[in-house]
Amino acid sequence: MISFNKIGKFLRAGRLHTLPTSLFPAAVGYLFAEESGSSFGILCFVSMAIIVLHVACNLLNTYYDFKYKIDDADNCHDETIVKELLHEDEVINGAWLCLAFSMMFFGSGVVMIRSAHLIPYVLFFKTIFIGFNYSTGLKFKHNCLGEFVTYITFGPSVATFVFSCLSGGKFSGEVIVASSSLGIAVAAVLFARNVRSAGHDLKCGVRTVANQLGLQNSLNLYSLLLLMPYVQVTGFAILYQHLELILIWILAPVTLYFAYYPHRSGVTDGISALWDRTVVNFHLFASYYLCLLYYVLD
Repeated sequence: MISFNKIGKFLRAGRLHTLPTSLFPAAVGYLFAEESGSSFGILCFVSMAIIVLHVACNLLNTYYDFKYKIDDADNCHDETIVKELLHEDEVINGAWLCLAFSMMFFGSGVVMIRSAHLIPYVLFFKTIFIGFNYSTGLKFKHNCLGEFVTYITFGPSVATFVFSCLSGGKFSGEVIVASSSLGIAVAAVLFARNVRSAGHDLKCGVRTVANQLGLQNSLNLYSLLLLMPYVQVTGFAILYQHLELILIWILAPVTLYFAYYPHRSGVTDGISALWDRTVVNFHLFASYYLCLLYYVLD
Protein backbone atom coordinates (compact mmCIF):
# COMPACT_ATOMS: atom_id res chain seq x y z
CA MET A 1 0.00 0.00 0.00
CA ILE A 2 1.07 3.60 -0.61
CA SER A 3 1.64 5.49 2.63
CA PHE A 4 0.73 9.18 2.87
CA ASN A 5 4.02 9.98 4.61
CA LYS A 6 5.82 8.96 1.42
CA ILE A 7 4.10 11.46 -0.85
CA GLY A 8 7.22 13.63 -1.01
CA LYS A 9 9.30 10.64 -2.08
CA PHE A 10 6.74 9.76 -4.74
CA LEU A 11 6.83 13.32 -6.07
CA ARG A 12 10.60 13.06 -6.28
CA ALA A 13 10.37 9.66 -7.95
CA GLY A 14 7.90 11.09 -10.46
CA ARG A 15 10.63 13.49 -11.65
CA LEU A 16 8.42 16.56 -11.72
CA HIS A 17 11.32 18.55 -13.19
CA THR A 18 10.75 16.70 -16.47
CA LEU A 19 7.12 17.84 -16.83
CA PRO A 20 7.95 20.92 -18.97
CA THR A 21 8.81 18.52 -21.80
CA SER A 22 5.08 17.69 -21.88
CA LEU A 23 3.74 21.13 -20.99
CA PHE A 24 5.59 23.04 -23.72
CA PRO A 25 4.08 21.05 -26.64
CA ALA A 26 0.73 21.08 -24.81
CA ALA A 27 0.94 24.88 -24.83
CA VAL A 28 1.52 24.80 -28.60
CA GLY A 29 -1.67 22.79 -29.05
CA TYR A 30 -3.54 25.24 -26.83
CA LEU A 31 -2.29 28.30 -28.74
CA PHE A 32 -3.58 26.91 -32.02
CA ALA A 33 -6.92 25.86 -30.49
CA GLU A 34 -7.48 29.09 -28.57
CA GLU A 35 -9.37 30.75 -31.41
CA SER A 36 -11.91 27.92 -31.42
CA GLY A 37 -13.32 29.11 -28.08
CA SER A 38 -12.35 25.93 -26.29
CA SER A 39 -13.55 25.25 -22.76
CA PHE A 40 -11.22 26.02 -19.86
CA GLY A 41 -12.55 22.94 -18.09
CA ILE A 42 -11.54 20.68 -20.97
CA LEU A 43 -8.08 22.27 -20.94
CA CYS A 44 -7.68 21.55 -17.21
CA PHE A 45 -8.70 17.89 -17.50
CA VAL A 46 -6.61 17.30 -20.62
CA SER A 47 -3.56 18.96 -19.04
CA MET A 48 -3.91 16.87 -15.87
CA ALA A 49 -4.24 13.71 -17.99
CA ILE A 50 -0.93 14.54 -19.69
CA ILE A 51 0.88 15.47 -16.47
CA VAL A 52 -0.22 12.40 -14.51
CA LEU A 53 0.48 10.10 -17.47
CA HIS A 54 3.99 11.58 -17.71
CA VAL A 55 4.56 10.86 -14.01
CA ALA A 56 3.29 7.29 -14.50
CA CYS A 57 5.74 6.74 -17.34
CA ASN A 58 8.60 8.11 -15.22
CA LEU A 59 7.74 5.66 -12.44
CA LEU A 60 7.54 2.77 -14.90
CA ASN A 61 10.96 3.71 -16.25
CA THR A 62 12.40 3.82 -12.72
CA TYR A 63 10.94 0.42 -11.87
CA TYR A 64 12.10 -1.39 -15.00
CA ASP A 65 15.55 0.24 -14.99
CA PHE A 66 16.00 -1.26 -11.52
CA LYS A 67 14.47 -4.59 -12.50
CA TYR A 68 16.78 -4.94 -15.52
CA LYS A 69 19.78 -3.82 -13.41
CA ILE A 70 20.41 -0.68 -15.46
CA ASP A 71 20.28 1.38 -12.26
CA ASP A 72 22.62 0.14 -9.56
CA ALA A 73 24.59 1.56 -6.65
CA ASP A 74 27.48 2.62 -8.91
CA ASN A 75 25.54 4.21 -11.75
CA CYS A 76 21.88 5.21 -11.73
CA HIS A 77 19.67 7.85 -13.26
CA ASP A 78 17.14 7.53 -10.44
CA GLU A 79 18.06 6.64 -6.86
CA THR A 80 14.50 5.97 -5.68
CA ILE A 81 14.71 2.17 -5.51
CA VAL A 82 18.50 1.80 -5.49
CA LYS A 83 18.81 3.79 -2.24
CA GLU A 84 15.58 2.30 -0.88
CA LEU A 85 13.72 5.60 -0.73
CA LEU A 86 10.75 3.57 -1.95
CA HIS A 87 10.27 -0.17 -2.35
CA GLU A 88 10.00 -1.42 -5.91
CA ASP A 89 6.42 -2.60 -5.30
CA GLU A 90 5.49 0.90 -4.16
CA VAL A 91 6.94 2.41 -7.31
CA ILE A 92 5.09 0.08 -9.69
CA ASN A 93 1.84 0.46 -7.72
CA GLY A 94 2.26 4.22 -7.86
CA ALA A 95 2.70 3.98 -11.64
CA TRP A 96 -0.55 2.01 -12.06
CA LEU A 97 -2.38 4.45 -9.78
CA CYS A 98 -1.16 7.43 -11.79
CA LEU A 99 -2.16 5.67 -15.00
CA ALA A 100 -5.67 5.14 -13.61
CA PHE A 101 -5.95 8.81 -12.61
CA SER A 102 -4.70 9.87 -16.04
CA MET A 103 -7.46 7.82 -17.69
CA MET A 104 -9.98 9.36 -15.29
CA PHE A 105 -8.90 12.91 -16.20
CA PHE A 106 -8.94 12.05 -19.90
CA GLY A 107 -12.39 10.50 -19.60
CA SER A 108 -13.71 13.60 -17.81
CA GLY A 109 -12.32 15.83 -20.53
CA VAL A 110 -13.85 13.68 -23.27
CA VAL A 111 -17.25 13.82 -21.57
CA MET A 112 -17.06 17.63 -21.59
CA ILE A 113 -16.39 17.63 -25.34
CA ARG A 114 -19.89 16.10 -25.69
CA SER A 115 -19.20 14.42 -29.01
CA ALA A 116 -17.21 11.35 -30.02
CA HIS A 117 -13.95 11.96 -31.86
CA LEU A 118 -11.42 9.27 -32.68
CA ILE A 119 -8.21 11.34 -32.77
CA PRO A 120 -7.97 12.14 -29.01
CA TYR A 121 -8.48 8.46 -28.15
CA VAL A 122 -5.86 7.28 -30.64
CA LEU A 123 -3.27 9.79 -29.45
CA PHE A 124 -3.90 9.21 -25.74
CA PHE A 125 -3.73 5.42 -25.84
CA LYS A 126 -0.82 5.56 -28.27
CA THR A 127 1.08 7.54 -25.64
CA ILE A 128 0.23 4.91 -23.00
CA PHE A 129 1.49 2.23 -25.38
CA ILE A 130 4.77 4.07 -25.96
CA GLY A 131 5.20 4.87 -22.26
CA PHE A 132 4.81 1.24 -21.23
CA ASN A 133 6.97 -0.16 -24.02
CA TYR A 134 9.74 2.40 -23.56
CA SER A 135 11.55 0.41 -20.85
CA THR A 136 9.82 -2.98 -21.04
CA GLY A 137 7.72 -4.94 -23.53
CA LEU A 138 9.05 -3.81 -26.92
CA LYS A 139 11.86 -1.97 -25.08
CA PHE A 140 12.19 1.05 -27.36
CA LYS A 141 14.83 2.45 -25.02
CA HIS A 142 16.95 -0.71 -25.38
CA ASN A 143 16.84 -0.79 -29.19
CA CYS A 144 18.06 2.63 -30.36
CA LEU A 145 14.52 4.04 -30.58
CA GLY A 146 14.52 6.23 -27.46
CA GLU A 147 15.16 9.51 -29.29
CA PHE A 148 12.63 8.73 -32.02
CA VAL A 149 9.71 7.92 -29.69
CA THR A 150 10.68 10.92 -27.53
CA TYR A 151 10.47 13.20 -30.55
CA ILE A 152 7.08 11.79 -31.56
CA THR A 153 5.63 11.91 -28.05
CA PHE A 154 6.92 15.23 -26.72
CA GLY A 155 6.40 17.05 -29.99
CA PRO A 156 3.60 16.34 -32.48
CA SER A 157 1.71 13.78 -30.35
CA VAL A 158 1.10 15.89 -27.22
CA ALA A 159 0.46 19.09 -29.20
CA THR A 160 -1.99 17.40 -31.57
CA PHE A 161 -3.74 15.66 -28.67
CA VAL A 162 -4.37 18.95 -26.85
CA PHE A 163 -5.39 20.73 -30.04
CA SER A 164 -7.78 17.93 -31.01
CA CYS A 165 -9.45 17.84 -27.59
CA LEU A 166 -9.89 21.62 -27.48
CA SER A 167 -11.07 22.02 -31.05
CA GLY A 168 -13.69 19.28 -31.13
CA GLY A 169 -11.65 16.47 -32.65
CA LYS A 170 -10.02 18.44 -35.45
CA PHE A 171 -6.64 17.50 -36.92
CA SER A 172 -4.06 20.06 -38.02
CA GLY A 173 -0.89 19.54 -40.01
CA GLU A 174 0.19 23.02 -38.96
CA VAL A 175 0.19 21.96 -35.30
CA ILE A 176 2.36 18.96 -36.13
CA VAL A 177 4.90 21.11 -37.95
CA ALA A 178 4.82 23.80 -35.26
CA SER A 179 5.51 21.33 -32.46
CA SER A 180 8.17 19.29 -34.26
CA SER A 181 10.97 21.65 -33.20
CA LEU A 182 10.13 21.01 -29.54
CA GLY A 183 10.17 17.27 -30.15
CA ILE A 184 13.65 17.53 -31.68
CA ALA A 185 14.84 19.64 -28.74
CA VAL A 186 13.58 17.05 -26.22
CA ALA A 187 15.21 14.26 -28.25
CA ALA A 188 18.48 16.20 -27.97
CA VAL A 189 18.11 16.21 -24.17
CA LEU A 190 17.70 12.43 -24.10
CA PHE A 191 20.56 11.96 -26.55
CA ALA A 192 22.84 14.08 -24.34
CA ARG A 193 22.07 11.82 -21.38
CA ASN A 194 22.73 8.74 -23.49
CA VAL A 195 26.09 10.15 -24.61
CA ARG A 196 27.04 10.71 -20.98
CA SER A 197 26.10 7.14 -19.97
CA ALA A 198 27.05 5.36 -23.21
CA GLY A 199 29.57 3.00 -21.62
CA HIS A 200 27.30 1.98 -18.76
CA ASP A 201 24.31 1.44 -21.07
CA LEU A 202 26.35 -0.77 -23.37
CA LYS A 203 27.58 -2.86 -20.43
CA CYS A 204 23.95 -3.36 -19.35
CA GLY A 205 22.90 -4.50 -22.81
CA VAL A 206 21.04 -1.28 -23.66
CA ARG A 207 21.70 -0.31 -27.28
CA THR A 208 21.37 3.42 -27.80
CA VAL A 209 22.26 5.55 -30.81
CA ALA A 210 25.05 7.11 -28.73
CA ASN A 211 26.84 3.90 -27.80
CA GLN A 212 26.46 2.51 -31.30
CA LEU A 213 27.96 5.57 -33.01
CA GLY A 214 30.91 6.15 -30.68
CA LEU A 215 31.85 9.36 -28.90
CA GLN A 216 33.04 11.57 -31.74
CA ASN A 217 30.18 10.70 -34.10
CA SER A 218 27.73 11.14 -31.22
CA LEU A 219 29.05 14.63 -30.49
CA ASN A 220 28.66 15.52 -34.16
CA LEU A 221 25.08 14.25 -34.14
CA TYR A 222 24.46 16.10 -30.87
CA SER A 223 25.50 19.36 -32.51
CA LEU A 224 23.15 18.67 -35.39
CA LEU A 225 20.24 17.87 -33.06
CA LEU A 226 20.66 21.19 -31.23
CA LEU A 227 20.68 23.19 -34.45
CA MET A 228 17.88 21.30 -36.24
CA PRO A 229 15.03 22.99 -34.27
CA TYR A 230 16.15 26.38 -35.62
CA VAL A 231 16.11 25.08 -39.18
CA GLN A 232 12.74 23.44 -38.59
CA VAL A 233 11.20 26.65 -37.16
CA THR A 234 12.55 28.59 -40.14
CA GLY A 235 10.92 26.13 -42.53
CA PHE A 236 7.65 26.37 -40.59
CA ALA A 237 7.81 30.18 -40.66
CA ILE A 238 8.28 30.24 -44.43
CA LEU A 239 5.76 27.48 -45.18
CA TYR A 240 2.93 29.05 -43.16
CA GLN A 241 4.04 32.69 -43.61
CA HIS A 242 4.76 33.29 -39.93
CA LEU A 243 7.97 35.13 -40.71
CA GLU A 244 8.27 36.66 -37.23
CA LEU A 245 9.29 33.21 -35.99
CA ILE A 246 12.65 33.62 -37.72
CA LEU A 247 13.57 35.76 -34.71
CA ILE A 248 14.21 32.42 -32.98
CA TRP A 249 17.74 32.69 -34.43
CA ILE A 250 18.50 35.31 -31.78
CA LEU A 251 19.06 32.36 -29.44
CA ALA A 252 21.34 30.54 -31.88
CA PRO A 253 24.63 31.81 -30.34
CA VAL A 254 23.60 30.30 -27.00
CA THR A 255 22.79 26.99 -28.62
CA LEU A 256 26.04 27.05 -30.58
CA TYR A 257 27.87 27.31 -27.27
CA PHE A 258 26.09 24.25 -25.96
CA ALA A 259 26.66 22.41 -29.24
CA TYR A 260 30.36 23.01 -29.67
CA TYR A 261 31.61 23.36 -26.10
CA PRO A 262 32.03 19.56 -25.70
CA HIS A 263 34.30 19.46 -28.76
CA ARG A 264 36.90 21.77 -27.27
CA SER A 265 40.09 20.08 -26.18
CA GLY A 266 40.97 20.30 -22.52
CA VAL A 267 37.37 20.63 -21.32
CA THR A 268 37.25 18.09 -18.50
CA ASP A 269 33.53 18.45 -17.76
CA GLY A 270 32.51 18.50 -21.43
CA ILE A 271 30.73 15.14 -21.33
CA SER A 272 29.73 14.86 -17.67
CA ALA A 273 27.86 18.20 -17.79
CA LEU A 274 26.46 17.67 -21.27
CA TRP A 275 22.96 16.74 -20.12
CA ASP A 276 22.66 19.65 -17.66
CA ARG A 277 23.63 22.21 -20.30
CA THR A 278 21.25 20.66 -22.82
CA VAL A 279 18.34 20.91 -20.38
CA VAL A 280 19.06 24.62 -19.87
CA ASN A 281 19.22 25.12 -23.63
CA PHE A 282 15.90 23.31 -24.10
CA HIS A 283 14.10 25.53 -21.58
CA LEU A 284 15.51 28.70 -23.15
CA PHE A 285 14.58 27.61 -26.67
CA ALA A 286 11.09 26.35 -25.77
CA SER A 287 10.20 29.42 -23.68
CA TYR A 288 11.32 31.88 -26.35
CA TYR A 289 9.64 29.87 -29.11
CA LEU A 290 6.31 29.86 -27.26
CA CYS A 291 6.55 33.63 -26.75
CA LEU A 292 7.10 34.12 -30.49
CA LEU A 293 4.31 31.71 -31.35
CA TYR A 294 1.92 33.51 -29.00
CA TYR A 295 2.78 36.81 -30.69
CA VAL A 296 2.28 35.35 -34.17
CA LEU A 297 -1.05 33.68 -33.39
CA ASP A 298 -2.51 36.45 -31.26
